[in-house]
Amino acid sequence: MWREYLPGIFLLFFLSIRYYPGHWSRTLLETLKFLGAVALYGFSFAFLLQWALKNFLRHPLSRRDFLRVALWAAVIMAFGESLRHYLGLR
Repeated sequence: MWREYLPGIFLLFFLSIRYYPGHWSRTLLETLKFLGAVALYGFSFAFLLQWALKNFLRHPLSRRDFLRVALWAAVIMAFGESLRHYLGLR
């Protein structure tokens, strides 16, 4: 069961890396801060989606679907922020 989450987890870690040449401590600190931020974003998005589905459609997400939504929402945010960070896109 946990193997289905591995591609998303790998992408999340890979896209969360914030590299600062010559500053390994800053690289590690910024990477961990960003990883925590996107994880919080993913779980918040999944929680709000679950709340909306439960209240309006009377069909809540299963735990498996909740984790999928949270993981892929975090990956999408990490991808967008990686574009902004490395390419300067706004």
